[in-house]
Amino acid sequence: MCGKAGKPTAIDLFCGAGALSLGLKQAGFRVVAGVELEPEIAKTYKANHRKTTLFTKDIRQVTGEELLKATGMGKVSMIAGCPPCQGFSSLTSKYKKEDPRNDLALEMARIIVEIKPEMVMMENVPGIMKRGKPVLDKFVARLRRHGYLVNMGVLQLANYGIPQTRRRFVLLAGRGFRIPLPEQTHCYKGNEKKGLKPWLTVASVLSDTGKPMTLPGAMEKGGPEKHNWHVVRALTPISLKRLKTLKAGGSSRDVPNDLRPVCHRNLTKGFQNVYGRMRWEQTPPTITSGCTTPCMGRFGHPEEDRTISIREAAIIQTFPNTFRFKTKYMDWACTMVGNALPPEFAKNAGKMCMTALKKFRCDQNA
Repeated sequence: MCGKAGKPTAIDLFCGAGALSLGLKQAGFRVVAGVELEPEIAKTYKANHRKTTLFTKDIRQVTGEELLKATGMGKVSMIAGCPPCQGFSSLTSKYKKEDPRNDLALEMARIIVEIKPEMVMMENVPGIMKRGKPVLDKFVARLRRHGYLVNMGVLQLANYGIPQTRRRFVLLAGRGFRIPLPEQTHCYKGNEKKGLKPWLTVASVLSDTGKPMTLPGAMEKGGPEKHNWHVVRALTPISLKRLKTLKAGGSSRDVPNDLRPVCHRNLTKGFQNVYGRMRWEQTPPTITSGCTTPCMGRFGHPEEDRTISIREAAIIQTFPNTFRFKTKYMDWACTMVGNALPPEFAKNAGKMCMTALKKFRCDQNA
């Protein structure tokens, strides 16, 4: 980079299973440190990012000085992070109680101020711009006070080649320079004149994954990891009956009234995004931690009487097949996959940051 040796470096806060770290590495960064609170999730991060120094502790107990000292770095190029977002999510907006995790974005801001990296990347749910606006405003104000030029917006990730409809808030900031948001590459039906491809479909990513094992079956045959987590839950008899009534693309309103949960009977509105089957021709829905539970989303397989598997959900999230989920617990695997920023999008955003940093450094050295 204009005579500066070595790859740009990054620290990944709230790193989870390591999807953001993976995307940054694919973009050309060297991820030198990560911070993750949950020990069960940390196992997966360590398995996939062996050369990264991992802090398994509360972000509130981590300092910038500690991060730099542990990695042997005098400074880093980027601090990136996806602060826990449940308190800002539309799925929890009906609950008025303040979520204590809402302020964790400000812990990220504290570490940014302590380390003063050249760049910042932050991802979150769209609700951070509404319900979370007080926290976001403080976060942005702190960055601007320390010389960062902030660019942010809510993006539909399907417009960037991610095979699902997933709207996410993305913030990119450079210290003394601006970083553009990634350029759109796809649109719903495609647009040849604008050079945009159509959104990816279920068929384009899941047509040849084969039949999965149920969790009980996998546990009897070496555990789910041995089967690369191509594993589904064993459905309850009533869930199986409901799923059997649905054709591809069907939703809960197509389930016969007498088979619906009592709270959904005789309803024509509300809570339609459950007990649904996908269609091969559609773009997959947003993957969540409920991706293997019929009553938590439209995750039914287009043809088979099952939900998608953990591995199929990971494919939709753009994890490579070689990515290892180091847990024997279905709920933890679902959490890691559902909460991830798709690595492919992280790579695209990382490349935008890399290009902007290179230009800034070259301009500084001119």
